Amino acid sequence: MLTPSIVARREIASEADEWSTRLAALAALGQCDALTFLVDGATRRAGYNVVDDPLADDAIRTAVEETRRSGATVQTQTTIRLTDDHLAGAAMIAPLVASEGITGVLVALRVGRSFAAADALTASGVSELVSLELARETIARRDEAHRRQAFALYELARLSLFGERLLETLQDVTALLTSAFDHDLAQIWLFEPDGALELSAARPRENLRFEQMDASEHDALAQAIHQQRLVRIGHGALRPWVPAGTRELIVVPLSDRARSLGAVVLGRAQRRYEEADEELAGVLGRFISRLVVKAPLDRQNPEASLPLSEADREWADEPQLTGS
Repeated sequence: MLTPSIVARREIASEADEWSTRLAALAALGQCDALTFLVDGATRRAGYNVVDDPLADDAIRTAVEETRRSGATVQTQTTIRLTDDHLAGAAMIAPLVASEGITGVLVALRVGRSFAAADALTASGVSELVSLELARETIARRDEAHRRQAFALYELARLSLFGERLLETLQDVTALLTSAFDHDLAQIWLFEPDGALELSAARPRENLRFEQMDASEHDALAQAIHQQRLVRIGHGALRPWVPAGTRELIVVPLSDRARSLGAVVLGRAQRRYEEADEELAGVLGRFISRLVVKAPLDRQNPEASLPLSEADREWADEPQLTGS
């Protein structure tokens, strides 16, 4: 008597579980015993029935390099132990279809049998499906980032209009910069009446060696402030006053017309900044400059404030800020 097969429902608790399920289905379609992919320039790796990094195997590493160089699908012999404790003896490497700036390779493994020429077509199809899913994830992450940034820019505009206590408002700004814009470090330095720069807000603020300094003693700050331009540098020049683990920094000048107000310092510990990050940092600098101009600037007398500048009239001319 025939009855429908019962398929156990798998628990999906993480993105790795999602990819394991996808790759298990694709491995079945391609008649592979294990399947994984490697994205160029990223540490991320997902796989089905794969224990170790396949690049640890010399033969696979050589085949991957050949595929990256030529764009061709490559077969090789290997000896890799799989999660189910079987030993894979054959590998096929196929390039991922470049999409949304993502490139890499697909690695298919078999136990006890080799790949045939016809399997290259199957591997190409599987590679395309993996590439499409990676592109979909990339677009979804970008859209989510745009939504977060749009909300954060709205919040910055609200703080600029209604913020009352400057130091508290600036601390809220640094929290937004680190949570919504993927910065690991955010500092706001403002000029004191004596010409020194004072750290008005920072996130994180622990273990900082400087909270007041002369901008002329630090090249990046001096360039950003005196030349009124954004400066992007590695951590070496700024190491005394940012956390040691910071990999890259963007220094954004704050100004009201020709008057310099200070600077915003943004930093990341892992990822590098791109041109789009610089452009957005410049927009953030203009928002924060307007906030500083409109907020009470006498920190000892919260009731004192400077007259409003013409910044309000510029809001209507601000370009669209995100792609969402």
